Amino acid sequence: MKQAYLKGLVAGSALVGGFFLNILPAAASTPSLSAFYTGNGDYVQINISNADPNVPVLLNYASSLTSLGATNANGSLSLTISTAQYGIPAGSVVSASVNGQTSNTIQWPYTNLSGSFSLSQTSISLIAGQSTVVTVNPSGSYYLSSNSNPSVANIAINGNQITVTGNTAGTTNGSICSLVNPSTCASATISVSGSGTQTIYFSQNNLSMSSGQIATVVVTGGSGAYSIVGNSNSASVQTNLSGSVITLTAGATMGSSAITVCSANTSFCSVLNVTVGTNANYSVLVFTPANPSLAFGQATSVSIIGGIAPYYVSSNSNSGIVQATLSNNILTLSAQQTAGSATVTVCSATNACGSVVANVNSTNGAISFGQSNISIPVGQSSNIPIYGSSNYYLSSNSSASVASAVISGTNVFISGLVAGTDSIGICSSAGQCGTIFVTVGGTGTVSSSNATVSLYQSLAVGSQQNLLISGGTAPYYVSPASNSAFSATINNGSTLTLTGLSVGISSVSVCSYNGSCATLNVTVTNTSASSGASNAGNAPSGISDGYVFNNLITYGMKNTDVLELQKRLASLGFYGGPLSGYYGDLTTKAVRAFQTARGIAAAGYVGPSTRAALNR
Repeated sequence: MKQAYLKGLVAGSALVGGFFLNILPAAASTPSLSAFYTGNGDYVQINISNADPNVPVLLNYASSLTSLGATNANGSLSLTISTAQYGIPAGSVVSASVNGQTSNTIQWPYTNLSGSFSLSQTSISLIAGQSTVVTVNPSGSYYLSSNSNPSVANIAINGNQITVTGNTAGTTNGSICSLVNPSTCASATISVSGSGTQTIYFSQNNLSMSSGQIATVVVTGGSGAYSIVGNSNSASVQTNLSGSVITLTAGATMGSSAITVCSANTSFCSVLNVTVGTNANYSVLVFTPANPSLAFGQATSVSIIGGIAPYYVSSNSNSGIVQATLSNNILTLSAQQTAGSATVTVCSATNACGSVVANVNSTNGAISFGQSNISIPVGQSSNIPIYGSSNYYLSSNSSASVASAVISGTNVFISGLVAGTDSIGICSSAGQCGTIFVTVGGTGTVSSSNATVSLYQSLAVGSQQNLLISGGTAPYYVSPASNSAFSATINNGSTLTLTGLSVGISSVSVCSYNGSCATLNVTVTNTSASSGASNAGNAPSGISDGYVFNNLITYGMKNTDVLELQKRLASLGFYGGPLSGYYGDLTTKAVRAFQTARGIAAAGYVGPSTRAALNR
């Protein structure tokens, strides 16, 4: 091998004063390298193109250099070599050097003659949001043949490393096959436990990017500040998180990456999937939205896809109408106080250019909302209608740690996270924008950072009562777990179950894992279990909160009746959603479960017979 290398070196060098000096042309081209397994023995076909003509070609692998010969007059070289003869490790990263220029890198396509392999794990158990890495032996080229239930777990392959990330509770089977022999496969069973963790949302997911491209993704949901806790393939995609905005930069290596994003203390997680391909179109820039309409003083953000960063503003036909600024791949257009239109041209480093036309009108182009100023407690939510235009998206969230926002059709779902103020910007595809101002308050007599429940409860000896815990940061625990009057346990993550043991009055502390607590006072009476509720989900004897239902309550309502209904169903163990006062899908599901348990037709709304059961 060493002699072959020297022979190739001499072919492109001159002997001067006893030393070899490389004779290089004035300008060298960057070569392109590709290779594929021939299916014959251990032979691999190598192709070099776009290189300088009639110069030596060196193959770089495993810290070794080997001469392959020289390019022809067209700057190309094609040959077939034996993997064993050249000593190239299976699955190793390989590149070519021609005239001092290094090609792209590839993974050596030959593994073994049969393609047989094994997985380091074939039975995997995860909790939602957790990731693990499975190793394929030997190293080589593999692909994901199937994932029976991708909503349960994400499976991403990078070389001989398989990153498995749990999404939601359930089971899925992944099949991995060899590129050498596609009929040779191995499978793994993945079980994911836990629920309620898939509450982080992305403005876009399953992105397909080209090398050098930049994209931004807005994160909403969860609880508290966000963090990126895993990136299965940083060689393909690099990430940068600023507040609730993830900037993705596609690298030079093609492949897929599973990016795990969590909110505070990793209590809520979700997976962002990105695939980087090689078919980049560097000659076209695409703008979203393409032709926005703005009102005087209004600003909007336009995302740019295509070309290769960095981008720059090439021209602006009328800066007196619109001011244009760039940050990565986000073009910000700010309307001035003059009506008209302006054409802004943006170009990339590859000289690919495109234009966006902004129209400015004197009338206010902002969209409107059912409420533009809302106040909600910590742990509760509000569903607000959006009016005007269509195709809405979340454009900004000034304090994502205070409140989260998720858009569904023509409604925005806002949840209070911690006490404070927030402003949430929402835009339409036509460039119309508006702002909702949010004030998040505490939860009554206890600090909003504490785990809180109603501070006074009563139950009978032998009966049980379920209470929903909110605030703080899961997981929760109780101290003490038992006393002479009652026992207390945490079920399903945020449900406190009290069981009456003997007549008396005592208290229990409900705490979150960060140490914040609230004290619950419990009175246990001598009412027999038969006259009250003996099991979770049965009504307690009497109405502990004193609220009586007298009106029809049905889907779409938002009032005090709905709020008290949610509280009553939560205390009975039928409802585990936010206490929002809005009658949506979760409330409908809980009402039907209550009706079924009471032998009432499961109509999903609260009529006379259901009110009677609730008031009993």
